[in-house]
Amino acid sequence: MAAPFAIEAENIYFSYAAEPPVLRGLSMRAARGEFVCVLGHSGCGKSTLLNIVMGLLRPSSGTVRVNGDEIRGPGTDRAIVFQDYSLFPWMTALGNVAFAARHARKISKAEAASLAGEYLAQVGLYGDRAKYPHQLSGGMRQRVAIARALAMDAGTWLFDEPFSALDPRMRRSLQTLVGEVAKRGTGRTVLFVTHNVDEAVTLGERILFMDGGAIRREVPVPFGYPRVHKEITGTREYFSLVSRLAEYFCEAGERRAAER
Repeated sequence: MAAPFAIEAENIYFSYAAEPPVLRGLSMRAARGEFVCVLGHSGCGKSTLLNIVMGLLRPSSGTVRVNGDEIRGPGTDRAIVFQDYSLFPWMTALGNVAFAARHARKISKAEAASLAGEYLAQVGLYGDRAKYPHQLSGGMRQRVAIARALAMDAGTWLFDEPFSALDPRMRRSLQTLVGEVAKRGTGRTVLFVTHNVDEAVTLGERILFMDGGAIRREVPVPFGYPRVHKEITGTREYFSLVSRLAEYFCEAGERRAAER
């Protein structure tokens, strides 16, 4: 029997060395095929949570499960896209994607190269497949990273503020792309970390507001997929939700100031 939740974190605590806890009793769940955004101030523990779900960090206490199995390290059932792209500089765009496909799927080099070409075409980069990362713009490199995640065929996608360094036009373009590919076919479970309110509302089906190392608020997003940004931004629901989330940021800022 399949686990009811794709991601489950229960009472997670985490500290770096002798520092105070970054995560303090954090609990959250994401259903299969759900797009969940984790929203909060820089330094509230969002990226730490993502790295624990990926298996790159181990919690000091508590349990994290993916599809019912406790996480004990990285796995090909999860793919992560970082802000800094993390591409191999000595490989072409095709090589980067093919490498991920070959090792995640255990297929031949020829099969991996063929799949890599297909996924680069999906993100609009087939014509640039022979270029190296230094020959690509920031937005193009991030599209290669998304194609690489697609090539791994992982059921769970993790995004760590992947578009924060991009210009507004490219950010919007990649938000649309991620929303489309995440919901294609049976759909993937997505945990997307951001400090941008508009981005969370544009992408998420549910928003978890994080502060002080724990989830403080859980907010459903009233827009379905497919979702077009310019069609939702003029609605009363959009303005109401953005205002509500902005208030949470203000409350969190006041709480931080009072604790100093």
